[in-house]
Amino acid sequence: MSEQDVEVVRRAFKAFQKGMASGNPAITFDLGLLSPDAKWIVPSGAGIQPEYEGRDGWLEFIKAWTEDFDWSIELAQAVDAGDGRVVVETHQRAAGKASGVPVELQMGGVWTVENGQVVRMENFFDLADAFAAAGLQD
Repeated sequence: MSEQDVEVVRRAFKAFQKGMASGNPAITFDLGLLSPDAKWIVPSGAGIQPEYEGRDGWLEFIKAWTEDFDWSIELAQAVDAGDGRVVVETHQRAAGKASGVPVELQMGGVWTVENGQVVRMENFFDLADAFAAAGLQD
């Protein structure tokens, strides 16, 4: 089942990227890749609320996280951590809409998959923290 979990995460991520490009950042919910009540946990110190839930919460998060930026994200790796958990590494690039100042951010996350759907995504500013949260070494 573990490789299937990694594949679910990869498909969800790819669909999200296409959805962002087409103006539908919640397409992963529409396609059934994310559970209707999926939770998105934001790292401490991100400057926005710490948790979002479901499709509406996801849209609220995306707006809060990206509204001031021309933003993109790439999946660098997805690693099976067992028990339905997948450690992800992402690279984000953005430029301030008003300032044009570029920023880059590498993040880690632990995504939980149940019955072929992502049900929880916990994010970390440090990839090593994501591996540690999943009980793996970086």
